[in-house]
Amino acid sequence: MLLCWLQLSSCLVLLWLCSPSNALCPSICTCKVTEKGRRKVLCNRGGMVDPIPTSELDPGTEILEISAPPSDHNSLTIGPIFQHLKKLEELHIRRSSVHQIGMHPFWGVPSLKVVDLASNSIGTVLDHNFRGLVNLVELNLDDNRIRTLQTGVFKHLTELRILTLQRNLLDELVPRLFLKLGKLHVLKLSGNKFEELDPEVFKDVPELRVLECRGCGLRRINTQTYHLLPYLAHLDLGNNQMQFIASDEFRDLKRLHTLKLDGNQLPVVLEKTFVRQQELKYLCLARNRLAKITNTAFLNLSSLVDLDIGYNKLDRIEMVALQHVADTLQRLVISGNAFTSSVIKNILTTAYNVRDLGIAHMNLRQLPRGFVPDRVRKLNVSSNNLTELGVAALPRQLTELDASNNKLTGLEEALVFRVEDLRRAILGANPWQCSACRMGAAVLRANRTDSLKNLTCASPRKLRGRSLSTLRSEELTACKNSGDEDAASSLSDNKVSLAVGITSLLAFLIVCIIFVVCSCMRRRARNSVREQKRIAEMQENSLDHPIAIFAKGEISFKFPLDLTERKVSVSTIDEIKKDTQTLPNGTGI
Repeated sequence: MLLCWLQLSSCLVLLWLCSPSNALCPSICTCKVTEKGRRKVLCNRGGMVDPIPTSELDPGTEILEISAPPSDHNSLTIGPIFQHLKKLEELHIRRSSVHQIGMHPFWGVPSLKVVDLASNSIGTVLDHNFRGLVNLVELNLDDNRIRTLQTGVFKHLTELRILTLQRNLLDELVPRLFLKLGKLHVLKLSGNKFEELDPEVFKDVPELRVLECRGCGLRRINTQTYHLLPYLAHLDLGNNQMQFIASDEFRDLKRLHTLKLDGNQLPVVLEKTFVRQQELKYLCLARNRLAKITNTAFLNLSSLVDLDIGYNKLDRIEMVALQHVADTLQRLVISGNAFTSSVIKNILTTAYNVRDLGIAHMNLRQLPRGFVPDRVRKLNVSSNNLTELGVAALPRQLTELDASNNKLTGLEEALVFRVEDLRRAILGANPWQCSACRMGAAVLRANRTDSLKNLTCASPRKLRGRSLSTLRSEELTACKNSGDEDAASSLSDNKVSLAVGITSLLAFLIVCIIFVVCSCMRRRARNSVREQKRIAEMQENSLDHPIAIFAKGEISFKFPLDLTERKVSVSTIDEIKKDTQTLPNGTGI
């Protein structure tokens, strides 16, 4: 019995000595065992300075993760300090202001499979930085300041499968850059700036499955590049500057599963553009300048499950174009286009297997019953002009709803219970009117439903900005007085606006009248002066200057004749005869 007790005590002591809590662990770090039984050291408090406390780590450490908060980065350098960690498989050093990797820092640690040096200040990478990493599978150099990479800089990483160089300062990829990376499957280059890709860059990575070059300023892709990557399954060329894609652009990519071309400047999808992509499942053409999709644009896409053509310039689409993918298509996004309700209805009728539907930013004012088919499970109707949303308008199989950024003011009781049953509901950014009849049911259930508790009141004024979870039923405005405060305020504002408008109109009319009166008086004064001047001239010339025109009364003669005289009197023949008889020297007729 005593012997058994001694053996049990020895076992307990050994277990205690070998337990993780008694393993070596730096005071500024946290040490634990993962769910998979791996020893992990986490140092993420920030403010760490050299040296990295590797001497205080247990030799059995398998994961070392050093990071820092965004506001308190570390300040570290990397040297040959990991050699005694013979079981180290993952090394993550982020946000640590590392400027260079150093000479042979990982020599003697062949167990390393993941090296993550993202979010540092590394400016130069050389081939000797990676000597000894004969089993490395993943290398992450994202978010650094790397400007150039030499040919064959990664040649010692012959087992590398994943290489990410996103958001650096690269403006060129030199030929044979990936020399001896014949097993590379994933290459991420997004966020760098180069206008084209040289096919010579990809000669050494024929096994590549994933290529991401998003936001790189690419204007075109040399199709010979695709010829060198026959196994490519995921291609992301989004947010570039491409304006044209030939109908045979992707003829060599027969194993493509995912293609992202969103955020470019494509005006049209030509006929039979994807005719060889029979394995394609996801196609994104959103945020281009598409004004037309040809009838055979999606021909042979017999495996397509997800199609996004949102935020283009489409106002119509031929239904025959969607018929080619109708059997398999389950997710469809047409948001942000100029489709009318009737066109949307025809699209939903043609694409009869769609379960996930995006119709946001389409100026929809109502959602009639039966408009969205009952088969739809995920519905995005955000950023429209919906003023009401009834239970009858929601598909019966709906599990997720986004109705944010509309003009909804209330939730009826039946809709509240329906929302509770949904897996996910987004209802924010609506002008909710917190009255008993409009939001009473929602307030009662707010603390039980995450999608309701953070909704905020827009009216009445006394509740504006309050979240439903902080309200009590007795605080809600009664239905008959709903919005009285705001209505009174609005009425007062309207009266003030009306008074200001009338005053402005009267002032304008008075100014106009004064202007007209003054103008008339000035004109009358000018006419009076002219008339007086004319009368004076006529009196001056009435006796001394005879006028050579017969007139009643005294005749005067003026030479030369002034035929411009304004007043002319016309006499008859009898009057002329009578007048001449009275002349002293006249003769009778």
